[in-house]
Amino acid sequence: MTAPAIVGLVITASLIVVIRDWRLSLAALLGQYVLAGLLLTRLIHPQVALTKVLIGDLVCVVLYLTARLASEGEEAAEDSPRLPSIRGETSLPDFAFRLLAALFVGLAAYSLSTRYPLPEVPADIGFACYWLASQGLLVLMLADEPLKAGMGLLTLITSFELFYSTLERSLSVVGFLGIANFLVALAIAYLTPSTGIDAKGER
Repeated sequence: MTAPAIVGLVITASLIVVIRDWRLSLAALLGQYVLAGLLLTRLIHPQVALTKVLIGDLVCVVLYLTARLASEGEEAAEDSPRLPSIRGETSLPDFAFRLLAALFVGLAAYSLSTRYPLPEVPADIGFACYWLASQGLLVLMLADEPLKAGMGLLTLITSFELFYSTLERSLSVVGFLGIANFLVALAIAYLTPSTGIDAKGER
């Protein structure tokens, strides 16, 4: 169960970096929350880990409604009857750059996880923490609108949750980090309408 969950986290975090379409990125974020919850069952009580998954689901609902309303608002302003396309049109150079960046940063994360393992954390979960943190920071650096940047920040918070849950396993910590997730989601909801987002995940 652990190995597939870690592979899934590697894939979902990388997809958030590479894919510009907000629907697919949001689906990857949702999968990331579920997989992180599975890993947390090794560290904390399963019911507490389930709380993390439920919080992630609610955060994704907030982000989906925010992005959907912003996308429809832009279309209405342009008097376009066309519904937004689910597939974003990313140029080949941009896709290649993001893919290479994700690979290089991922290799750096793997190297750090082997040379500087996190204290009191299983090696495989330590690698997942490094990977999520590195990919989250990369998303923040490449993002050009609040929704994408928020996904990067939420990925970074998930990395911290996996690490800190080995040190402090109380429900209060999950609640505190859950509040942090919701605050990020609300900030995204506030900022997105002012900057706009289209079907491609771009301004």
